[in-house]
Amino acid sequence: MWAGNVRALQSIEKTQTSYLPVKPALLDAKEPQKNLLVSVVDNKLIQTNTFHTVSSPYSYAWVLGAIHEDKWAYKGFLWDIIISANLFRKQGSTADFWIFVRLSPDSKLDDLPLEDRRLLEEAGINIKLLDKPKKESFARLVFDKFLTINMTDYKRVMFLDGDLIPLVNLDYIFHLSDADHTATPTLIKPNLIMASWREPCNTGMFMVEPSVEAFAKYNDALLKHREKAKKLPYPHFDFTEGWGRNFVEHGETWRSAKQNRAKRWRFHASHSDQGLMFYWSKYLIQDVTIVISNIVENWKRGPDGDPVRESELKDVFAPYQEKPLVYQWSCNDKKDDTEIQNSWRCFPPIDGMAHMMGNTKPWKQSRTELITKVATRSFHQNAAKSLWFVELKEINEKYQMGIDLDNWNSIYPALMTNDTLGTLAKFIDQEDALGLKE
Repeated sequence: MWAGNVRALQSIEKTQTSYLPVKPALLDAKEPQKNLLVSVVDNKLIQTNTFHTVSSPYSYAWVLGAIHEDKWAYKGFLWDIIISANLFRKQGSTADFWIFVRLSPDSKLDDLPLEDRRLLEEAGINIKLLDKPKKESFARLVFDKFLTINMTDYKRVMFLDGDLIPLVNLDYIFHLSDADHTATPTLIKPNLIMASWREPCNTGMFMVEPSVEAFAKYNDALLKHREKAKKLPYPHFDFTEGWGRNFVEHGETWRSAKQNRAKRWRFHASHSDQGLMFYWSKYLIQDVTIVISNIVENWKRGPDGDPVRESELKDVFAPYQEKPLVYQWSCNDKKDDTEIQNSWRCFPPIDGMAHMMGNTKPWKQSRTELITKVATRSFHQNAAKSLWFVELKEINEKYQMGIDLDNWNSIYPALMTNDTLGTLAKFIDQEDALGLKE
């Protein structure tokens, strides 16, 4: 799946990594040194082999943590990822699938539970087992997302959260960024992030162009930030300098779906993965597309070394995206007052996925409808949740998962109502996540 295991906000020790593809491939002992990736964390070197078993220039990737043989909290995310893979294949995706997984520190297992491994492999998802952390938290786990930058066997990798499902075949986004895909024009950059209501970057979905150099820039940014954070009082984050860019000093502002002229690093997860991805893509890589509702900004490196906006267009993705399987947020209906605020979600590629965050996750809720067909009511995410259950029924039968859907309400919501790691990167976890005391 990815070419390295960096303990971004974790402490990394020198380890031997193992790759577990669906169809195991032998590593070439004569593989040239240039294909071995070296990542620097805690001033240590970790050498890892690149990925084999590559069938496409593109890949989707997920992260799954807090896996424990005696706990159910992670199961909903596991099912969601399998549902996503199933939806992608049914809609014609030809990309590869990879998942990064971590067992809980107190798990007695050294590998995934056998049933979990069976399900992922039968769904065609390649598995990369990462080391058990000494301590687990949401704040620590989200940094595993950045391992996508190191998946150097691929031209593009799209990360998706484990509480998100695709409503269209998202391969077209790969194609629009790839000059070698001659069937479509090259309209966007090889890296892509999406703004949300109050944030300039939401890491529920992003696309990267993996490379050794890009991953090195990520590592360097993380290490510099950690050294600075050691000298800062709680919460160990400077809301003016952020990850390394003072917007006021540079006369800059950032945009979200709601805000047009924000000047500080004060947005959700600015101190964590969302802030770092925004900084890495726009200020270090400087070759990124930023989607803000129906606005599409393309950024490049300017003559003075700072990023400059190359273009700003509207509705770039609309001609290339298929009709979503379901609509959300009343995007196909006349808006009422409660839905107007969500109208920014009604444009491609945002409406091509359903991100069910927090307590809105379907596996935390009771079913109110029979699982026979997908509901059509698009208020909020009603139809998307209905689709989730219909797809769960399909994979339950397809992979003989043994989920008792007839008695769902009395069994599963109670088992999965509490997330082991919570639902956000808390400031209180930053010392551990960044390894500030190591």
